[in-house]
Amino acid sequence: MQEIPPVPESISHKKLKKLFSDARKDFNATTEHSSQTSEEKQKLENLLLTWATSSKELLRALKEENHCLSELKEANSLLALGAMEAHINMALQALKASGKDDRLFGKS
Repeated sequence: MQEIPPVPESISHKKLKKLFSDARKDFNATTEHSSQTSEEKQKLENLLLTWATSSKELLRALKEENHCLSELKEANSLLALGAMEAHINMALQALKASGKDDRLFGKS
């Protein structure tokens, strides 16, 4: 069994360029991307819009009704809601970073 060589501390631009040129090209990604119809893309964008809107409403409701949440008897329930809120916020940030958020909500 061959050992995997260690990752170098640094690499020259020339060597990196050679590695990129020698790398196998991924033709499936471009074929797959071009085969999607505009109808499928529109459906996905509509779903993203619906999801983002619902997620933002849910986060707003959780912030407004904190007094109701403190009445929950189980600590695990509060932890689960906190984890869900954190994951929704991360997902919304990822959507914004992808640029989809700007296009979906008409921001410039």
